[in-house]
Amino acid sequence: MIHATCHTADNVLCLEFDATPWFSAAGAPSIVELARQGWSSAAIAESLEGRPGYARLHDLVEYAAQRLQSESLEDPTWETFECVVDGSEAMAWLEKNRPDVAASISRAPGDR
Repeated sequence: MIHATCHTADNVLCLEFDATPWFSAAGAPSIVELARQGWSSAAIAESLEGRPGYARLHDLVEYAAQRLQSESLEDPTWETFECVVDGSEAMAWLEKNRPDVAASISRAPGDR
């Protein structure tokens, strides 16, 4: 299991979830980019929120879109929610299940 934490910008909603399905389905460039971004990306939640078993994550994404999106109109770079993956768990999973991707991350400077 690869733990991830997601919270809204106003900290009204916060939850932990299993990000492993995202790592199973994502392309190598997306995973390497995630590592470069400090293991933080809203795209993970957006990708998983429609899956069975991720109803609470769906609620968080929906809340951020409905309640916080209007606040971001003045500053389009403002993130309405953030998701952070446990980088050490991600690397351990990648080394076991996708060693080519783990090697790409390890070779790239500053990505881990």
